Amino acid sequence: MAVPPPIPDPGFDALDKAEQRRALRARRRAFVGDAAAIERRLAPLLSREGPIAGYVAHRGEPDILPFLSRAFHLGHEVALPVPGDDAMHFVRWHPDITMQPGLAGIPQPADGRPIAPAIILAPLLGFDRAGHRLGQGGGYYDRWFAAHPQAWRIGVAWSIQEVERLHPEPWDMPLHAIVTEKEWIEP
Repeated sequence: MAVPPPIPDPGFDALDKAEQRRALRARRRAFVGDAAAIERRLAPLLSREGPIAGYVAHRGEPDILPFLSRAFHLGHEVALPVPGDDAMHFVRWHPDITMQPGLAGIPQPADGRPIAPAIILAPLLGFDRAGHRLGQGGGYYDRWFAAHPQAWRIGVAWSIQEVERLHPEPWDMPLHAIVTEKEWIEP
């Protein structure tokens, strides 16, 4: 499978953030990736301490629910995000929990106890090798990251979501690592 290079500058740089998001969404939707390869790259996290938070894949995001299920069955506390009006919290998840549509129709736990994960597996639209991420634009993850700086922030993406350079805003929180189907990247 041929992987295109990162979206080159200056063309990508010339786009405003809304256009960048549109371009990256289209690129992600058109890509068929190997989610099992991402799950294999995430496996070393199972030896770490503390709760692990993930997400339910939406619009072409890598599906990490099999990894989260494996983590749960190995005894980890696992959580999924529940965005609110201004903030997001993480709620305990297990494979048999009742889910309901949340923001943008994304399934989320219907109820549950909030927890503070030690590891956050965050979806994204784009990333660069400096650890910057371009998200959906709601700021939920950045606000949570800022309020919980001790959590290990890992972006989960397809390799085709890499861009040469992102220009973070002052409130954007960098990632500690990015995992794709091709590699584990630590800025």
